[in-house]
Amino acid sequence: MDQIEAFRVLASADRQLVLHELVERDGTTCIKELSREVASRRHQIPSQKISDTKVKRAHIRLVHGSLPLLQEKGIINVNREENKVSLASKPEVDQLFDAAEELESCPPDELLKHPSRRT
Repeated sequence: MDQIEAFRVLASADRQLVLHELVERDGTTCIKELSREVASRRHQIPSQKISDTKVKRAHIRLVHGSLPLLQEKGIINVNREENKVSLASKPEVDQLFDAAEELESCPPDELLKHPSRRT
């Protein structure tokens, strides 16, 4: 994956959040929890207070958009039977994170502030 392609992958806040969550969770998480966390961070609402509708929308965006693209690029592995997502251990992942380091803030800082931990 060249740098331009890496930047295209990182162009989506949802994809950035997926990668961030996977790193935070030691490389593996379930799709349901990933959907809840992405919705929570996008809407800046604590995950325990986020509506089921917002979680469902995030789930649809992830399952039909972000996850297939990340899987196609060799960045994640998706196990639909177990509803798990994990980071792949491939050079593409390292290249993507190298490209992310060049961005000022990936994902944007305001999305990384956990809503339930705000003062």
